Amino acid sequence: MKQHSFDTPDSPAAIDEQAIAWFARLRSDNVTDRERVLFRAWLLESPAHAEAYRQIDRFWAEPELQRVLGDFPLSSRGRRPFNVRPRFILALAASLAIGVLVCRPVVLDCLQADYCTDVGEVRSVQLADGSLATLNSASALTADFRGATRRVRLVRGEAYFEVRRYPDRPFQVEGNYSVTRVVGTRFSVREEAESDTVTVVSGLVEVGQGERKSPLLKANERISVTAAHIGEVEPVAGNAAAWVKGKLLFDNAPLEEVLAEIGRYRRGAVVIRNERLKGLRVSGRFDLNDTDRALQSLAETLPIRLYRLTPWLVVIG
Repeated sequence: MKQHSFDTPDSPAAIDEQAIAWFARLRSDNVTDRERVLFRAWLLESPAHAEAYRQIDRFWAEPELQRVLGDFPLSSRGRRPFNVRPRFILALAASLAIGVLVCRPVVLDCLQADYCTDVGEVRSVQLADGSLATLNSASALTADFRGATRRVRLVRGEAYFEVRRYPDRPFQVEGNYSVTRVVGTRFSVREEAESDTVTVVSGLVEVGQGERKSPLLKANERISVTAAHIGEVEPVAGNAAAWVKGKLLFDNAPLEEVLAEIGRYRRGAVVIRNERLKGLRVSGRFDLNDTDRALQSLAETLPIRLYRLTPWLVVIG
């Protein structure tokens, strides 16, 4: 990670921290007139101060962050979850909101699942037929092998399957939008908000949606299924199931996509403050068990800076 001095009052990192502190203080319930005067004086001290405050103000108004904060407004008319020092109000409110949004769905899904994983956890389980299922971060599934078809329902997230071969008992995985049928093979199913993605590591896989079916998928192929249609079969570059072994692999991927993937393995949110940074290209191998180190590696190789407001909220600028 790039090193920035927080001891120097005029360093970029220190100015950003001051701007965050002022932004939080001005939205507290007991801000004084004297503090408002001091803030105006700080603002006029340097163009860098005014620019930093303007960026924080813009960042706070971004729809992405507002979706995260949800029902936790910060103003003299809003609610503060705790009585804390003003400089941490913004970060703590964001942390609390993110914690609620991240943890609540996982807990609810686990209540209706046979197997589930927490955020950041990857776990393998042996199913009743001897097949192996590896659940990715914040994932859940149910299994019912009582009938002629071995049925698995992916309740949430992503799972990788190594299916024991029983020709007379097909193995079926149901996602939000897709039904995947195999006899014996290795493949993964991943649920997104508006699609399922099925990726084959070995063997042949049939993916369907209602009466519609895809061509048979072979090793290193994938397909996406939405509520409206089944997509085209696409080749898979690299090891699509690297996460099973605790790794994330990227080949010339945009930073926005990389951060979204890393974010699956950590609680909270990683937010890009500067729009132009989202398209930076990333290639590399990262350990999903140490997402802090992964973020540091990105900061060491790209023209970006990390601001860890709390363990729940990291801002890329």
